[in-house]
Amino acid sequence: MNNIKAIFLKQMRSMVRNPGLIGAGLGFIIMIVVMSFFLGPDRECDVCIPAYVCETCMRENPLHSLPTPSIAGMFTVMFMGMVLMSSSSALVQEDKTTNNLRFMTMAGMKPHQYLLGTGTALFIVAIILLLLFAMAGRYFGLVTLQFMGITAAGALVSILFGIAGGLSKMPALVAPFSMIFGMGPMFSQFNESLARWLHFTFTQQVNLAIYHLGKEEAVDLTRNYIIIGITGVVILMAFVWMHRKGEMRW
Repeated sequence: MNNIKAIFLKQMRSMVRNPGLIGAGLGFIIMIVVMSFFLGPDRECDVCIPAYVCETCMRENPLHSLPTPSIAGMFTVMFMGMVLMSSSSALVQEDKTTNNLRFMTMAGMKPHQYLLGTGTALFIVAIILLLLFAMAGRYFGLVTLQFMGITAAGALVSILFGIAGGLSKMPALVAPFSMIFGMGPMFSQFNESLARWLHFTFTQQVNLAIYHLGKEEAVDLTRNYIIIGITGVVILMAFVWMHRKGEMRW
C-alpha cells in the first residue's frame, strides 16, 4: 500500500511539473467552446430535411446512416484515444529515462503496484478534464452521468493501454495506435468500411454512445460497455502475461 501511495504522489507531481496532458485537455475544451459559439448548435436530420427525403438518403447512401459526432464528442474521443493514451505511455517513458523505474523496482515495487499508482493518478486527472468536456459540450442533468460513465470507462482502457504499452519492449507502437484510436472515429463518418472495421474499438464505442446521448429518451449503452470492458480485460491480461513472474520487465 505504501508503494502504491508513493507512486501515486510521484506521478501527480510529474503531471503538475510537466502539464502536457492537462494543457492538451484544456486546449481541446477551449476549442469546443469557441467552435460551438461560432458554428452554433448541431442540426438534426428531421429538422432541416423532410423525413421522407432523409429516409431515402439513408437507404441509398450508407454514409448518411453513419453517426456524425458533435464537436464536443469529436474532441472528447480525440483526447481519450490520442492524448490520454500517449500521455500515459510518456509518463512511463519518463520513469524509464530518469531511472526512477529501476530504483523503484530495486526498492521492491511490484508491477501491479506501479499500475495502480500510476493509473489512479492519471484517472483522477482524466475524470476532472472529462467533466469539463461535459460542461463545454452542454451535457447536463442525467446525460452528464451517462456521458461521464461511458467516457470514464473509455479513459480507463486508454490509460491501461498506455501504461502496458509503455512498459512493453515496443513502446513506440503506442504512438500509431493512439492515432488510430483517437482519429479513427472522426474519419469513420466519411467511410463506411472504416466505420465497420473500427466498430469493435473502445473509442468508436464511446463515439457511438456520445452520439446517441440526448437524442433519445432512453439510451441503452449495454453493448458499448460490454465491448469497452472486453477490450480492457484483454489489455489487462496482456499486462499480467508480460509480468507473470511478478517482476518489472521492459
